[in-house]
Amino acid sequence: MVYELTRHRFLDLLKTYQPSSYEVFGQDDTRFTMPMHHAMKCRDRLHVALKCGLGRLPSEKQTIVDLGPFPGSLLRILRRLDYTHSARLFGAGLMISDEFVHFMQRDVQAEIHAVNLDPAGGHFQSKGYSKKVPLWDNSIQLVFALEIIEHLTSPFHLLSEAYRILRSGGHVVLTTPNVTRIGNVFKLLIGRTPNDRLAPPGYNNTDDEWRPHAREYAMHELTEMLCRTGFDITESRFFLGEDTQQCRQSVRQQGINWAKWPFYVVPHLRGSLLIVGRKP
Repeated sequence: MVYELTRHRFLDLLKTYQPSSYEVFGQDDTRFTMPMHHAMKCRDRLHVALKCGLGRLPSEKQTIVDLGPFPGSLLRILRRLDYTHSARLFGAGLMISDEFVHFMQRDVQAEIHAVNLDPAGGHFQSKGYSKKVPLWDNSIQLVFALEIIEHLTSPFHLLSEAYRILRSGGHVVLTTPNVTRIGNVFKLLIGRTPNDRLAPPGYNNTDDEWRPHAREYAMHELTEMLCRTGFDITESRFFLGEDTQQCRQSVRQQGINWAKWPFYVVPHLRGSLLIVGRKP
């Protein structure tokens, strides 16, 4: 039987979800109209990714990896779902302090590792991070890589690691901002660059492990990259991942947001991409 995480079920979970100190933005954060935490802010993306991934996950002996696990929201939600409450959970990426590792072990029995998934960038060589996810080949059933490849100089190392650790028939679920979104088109029309979220030329702050975007992608590029790595594409979609809900916005920004809505009828003008690859 295929598991379906409905929107209603997911939002009910968030109503009782207790965010950790790593997830909260602070009671006095003036960006939001209400106290906010990472899982709530990213609820659209998390629901779409979880629904797609868990619908392909068997009900027994589940093994799941989150590439880029900080601040822990995805793994903490997985542990709180009845369907995955007994799954083996792993995370690998940056911003992994000893305190975060111990917290995730105590809270959700997740095994977390500091791994540099972008060795081509050369930014963290002096820190001695492993370049490989410390898991056996062909050992994992489901890998999530949510909003991470846009931060990488080259995504192929991450994709190759996902392919290596996945079992035959396992899936990788990937989300990332859509470079063809209507907001970027508007910027070009008024003479602005759509790359204002990218790292500026020469940016090389190794102390900042929560890095700006290196580049953003169109759907055909994601498809080509996953196919080159060896994956078969089982699903791809454009979706609205609105991270600005409950954000304070000027009247001008509110007007711009309303102006975008008619264009969302065209899929490739929506803000986010989701693609699912299956290892043959």
